[in-house]
Amino acid sequence: MPKADRVSQRPKEHVLDAFSPPEKPWKTRFRCKLCGVCVASRNVKATKWSIWGAQLERDGDGKLKRWDALKPTAHIFYGTRMLDVDDKLGKWSGYENASQCLARPRSGPD
Repeated sequence: MPKADRVSQRPKEHVLDAFSPPEKPWKTRFRCKLCGVCVASRNVKATKWSIWGAQLERDGDGKLKRWDALKPTAHIFYGTRMLDVDDKLGKWSGYENASQCLARPRSGPD
């Protein structure tokens, strides 16, 4: 995930809308102005960004574009996952290294 100090408070305002839930004003969700799909969220209390990977742009083979810039370091909020993921990355109940680790990172091939 990007470091908060390297990412602007309101990224890409010309293509994204920002929404802060009244009950959690420290959180901001960002969604596409064209289709309305949420693509990321920011938590200023935790100084963390979350990228919502299921909606990211893919190439003709179904692979994420700009993978090197976007590849995850862990699966966060894994208890509310959309699907099971069998890979080398650690799985966390909340933010990486700040919550319960549900599955330790593995070494070796995927």
